[in-house]
Amino acid sequence: MTTLTSSLAYQSSSTAIIIPQSDLHLPYPSLQTQISTLQSRLASLGVTHQSAISISLPNSLEFAISFLAVGAQRAIAAPLNPAYQQSEVEFYVDDLKAGLVIVERGAVGGDKPAVRAARKFGAGIAEIWWDGQQVQLELKEKGRNLKPGQRVLKAEPDDIAVSSLIRIYVNLTVGVTYEWNDWTTKGYATCLEGC
Repeated sequence: MTTLTSSLAYQSSSTAIIIPQSDLHLPYPSLQTQISTLQSRLASLGVTHQSAISISLPNSLEFAISFLAVGAQRAIAAPLNPAYQQSEVEFYVDDLKAGLVIVERGAVGGDKPAVRAARKFGAGIAEIWWDGQQVQLELKEKGRNLKPGQRVLKAEPDDIAVSSLIRIYVNLTVGVTYEWNDWTTKGYATCLEGC
């Protein structure tokens, strides 16, 4: 059986991700490097199997890499709309018992709603950005639940890869809304092939 990250065509030199705003074309081997590097960084911060990680980012390279790296580390990715108000983010962070909230660069200094929600519930806060060569992740606040120095894990087919404890409605880019609860990496990979 495959997992989401192992089902990607890393041996292909084809473009895996295109970011139109910057005309960035990231080939599969580079995608694999970015995922692995960020996965290692997440493990060093304390992300491990079944850690709930809220990702409050716009659609971007940083979102794609962080989503895939969280799943690769056997953690649970909980994407949140970056336009959510503090009370909305609080609901998800509290319900998931998120250990870490990933936000865009400058969000901590800007005291964004996701930052305030993470602080309220003791979640760690990390800012992420693309530096032109790789995705960078900086832990801004440790929070109460991260235990630094975890080992890098290998995702397994039955891991829960996408937000679990609550029912979430996701509006996919095609404009169709799907509901899920406890998606496994196998289920998510199947959906990518034709939900």
